[in-house]
Amino acid sequence: MGSVNKRSLSCAAVGLLALVLVNWPLVVAIVRLSLHDDRYLQILLAPFLCGFLIHWYRAEIFAAPEYAPRVGVPLVLVAVILCITATYWQPRTTTTLLLAQSAFVLLSASAFFLVCGARSFRAALYPLCCLLLMIPLPSGLMDQVSAGFQHGSANVSYAIFRLTGTPVLRQGMQFSLPGLDIEIASECSGIRSSLMFLMVGILTASLFLRSSWSQAVLIVATIPIAICKNAVRIVSLSLLSIHVNRVFLEGPIHHKYGGVLSLPVDLALFIPLLLALRKSEDRSSSAQPSQK
Repeated sequence: MGSVNKRSLSCAAVGLLALVLVNWPLVVAIVRLSLHDDRYLQILLAPFLCGFLIHWYRAEIFAAPEYAPRVGVPLVLVAVILCITATYWQPRTTTTLLLAQSAFVLLSASAFFLVCGARSFRAALYPLCCLLLMIPLPSGLMDQVSAGFQHGSANVSYAIFRLTGTPVLRQGMQFSLPGLDIEIASECSGIRSSLMFLMVGILTASLFLRSSWSQAVLIVATIPIAICKNAVRIVSLSLLSIHVNRVFLEGPIHHKYGGVLSLPVDLALFIPLLLALRKSEDRSSSAQPSQK
């Protein structure tokens, strides 16, 4: 990358830092939301995921950068106006927060396009799309997502209980087992670990898969895998509580370490799928030369 482009990148970084300071109320609101609500933790992690992937593919992304003011400058100006307007709009609501963060993501992508040009932008499209995770969905929609994970975990848990031959009576989210009644509450939906696993899927798909459809399959598959893992965790802790000791369900194993202990379930489902997709890609690439 030439010295001119390095100076342009430095100017863009300084400009982005200045905008962060100007929109400091937005930054504070986003950080507070992420730290106080498990459903939005991915907002803080998304920039690091994007930055890592851009650095990982830097040779391809920055192979031939070029300044693109004709399209980049109007996009940046529009994003700046939207971002500042939404940040200081009163009263501040979840909608204005969503708009402000969306404008900030648009600004980041526009600044990249301005400094590096269309070719680099296309090469960096996958990492830049990770910034979409920074946009906070409305609380009502996140409640529906959490409820979906909750019901999915309950359905799979009920099926596993039946498969293990455990007598179980289900009424909604409540399960009656021999000597034990449990309820799969919203806190047990596993949405936090599911969102983290989704980010792992996005990173893994980029590093180990080549085709867009394979990447999409792996990323989407993290959702049912996470639900199955959460169900296995619920069933395992319940059965251990019945047959061994109640501490498994009432102690720190449930509240602190349950997600870590059920990690092998994630890996047992995720890794074979990843290997199958890699093998499918290898077969497709080896078959193409023979067809020519």
